Amino acid sequence: MGRAQRLGATLLAVVVAGALFAACGAPIVRAACDGKLVLSVPGTIQSTAIVEPSGLVASRQNAGTLWLLNDSGDTARLHAISESGAARATYTLTGATAVDWEALALSTGPVSGRAYLYAADIGDNQYNRSSIVVYRVAEPVITTTGAQTLTGVDVLTLRFPDGPNDAEAFFVDPRTGEMYIIQKSLSGGPVGVYRAPANLAAGSTTVMTRAGTLSLPTGSLMHAVTSADITQDGDAIAVRTYGAVRLWYRNTDQTVATALTAAPCAGPIPVEGQGETIGFRPDGRAYYTVTEGRGSEIHRFTIAP
Repeated sequence: MGRAQRLGATLLAVVVAGALFAACGAPIVRAACDGKLVLSVPGTIQSTAIVEPSGLVASRQNAGTLWLLNDSGDTARLHAISESGAARATYTLTGATAVDWEALALSTGPVSGRAYLYAADIGDNQYNRSSIVVYRVAEPVITTTGAQTLTGVDVLTLRFPDGPNDAEAFFVDPRTGEMYIIQKSLSGGPVGVYRAPANLAAGSTTVMTRAGTLSLPTGSLMHAVTSADITQDGDAIAVRTYGAVRLWYRNTDQTVATALTAAPCAGPIPVEGQGETIGFRPDGRAYYTVTEGRGSEIHRFTIAP
């Protein structure tokens, strides 16, 4: 091999090595790539009101607290529990209704420096909803237990650009404030990634943009997207299906849709009868999952020390 060939081979090796590192640049994605995420069960959900948990996020205002919402059949409320599963408080959202709540996000919002909860009423099993709704409200500091009320709830109406779609995965990009919805297909396969602008005005109606396509295996319900989340600094994206967790690294100059075109790393997942939640811990070094059903275990996957 000549000098030019050796130089070319060296440069290629550097590029390949750099690409591989970039693919696992976020600590939790790198840990997933290396098989170094450890399962623990900090507790079980004790509240009898949480029957079909379909959205989960870890609180930023209340240490050691998880927020959950139920699938269709509950009223318009959010449930706060400790990481061990003990009930803390339940908050009814004023001015909100629950048609088919499917996802919950916690991210930035209209007021800089504040964290906002987003309850996503985006389910549409019959493909007959001309519009869907996201409810946005500042995350409260929990000071008392029991039933509470959250005021100042913004109603954000969204429409898909290509007609009704069923969806259960929603998150807000902390870098841009844009909202993302990932389509659900019962047989898996390629699904749409839709984007709505940041900081929409309360009471607004917005037609989303199809930002990209998420390519998944096809031919099985196990490949249907049921949840998604993004880390607080936006460097890792998790997408959950009934049968798998996939984790993507996102570098500083990538859009969400572009990041999702890369090959993901497989994250561990326990056997869950109907798993429809995934949520990162605020430090981005762990994620939680639970399954639908009363008294479900809380599963936490943490980077091994």
